[in-house]
Amino acid sequence: MVIDLTQIKNAPISEADVEELDKVFESVAEYFSLLSEPSRLKIMHCLCNGERSVNEVVEAAGLTQANASRHLNLLYRSGVVGRRREGSQVFYRLIDPNFTDLCRTVCVGIASRGEVQPNAPRRETLLQLEHDLKLER
Repeated sequence: MVIDLTQIKNAPISEADVEELDKVFESVAEYFSLLSEPSRLKIMHCLCNGERSVNEVVEAAGLTQANASRHLNLLYRSGVVGRRREGSQVFYRLIDPNFTDLCRTVCVGIASRGEVQPNAPRRETLLQLEHDLKLER
């Protein structure tokens, strides 16, 4: 069942539609939760310019091997990144353009409003993130 969200604004919603919407909103909340961890955002930034090995992600993101692998595996199981094995190395790449676009939009929005915390990256750094993520598209 597909619900046209544009038509429910003025129309009464059936109980079945409410149940379907609840499922959709739960899935969306899970999807957004992937953005709630700074380490995953760092990993995404590393991957926005192309495929990287786990070792390259560890170095670029400043994470431990175990931490990077845990987050990469979660992103893989969620369908945000793809992976391939070459010998003993595993390479990851972004495969979900919605995730990349959403992350870019939020980062740029925060940077442009000046809501970045005092010790957070400068606006130029976040604008570089936007540029890098656009290159992936």
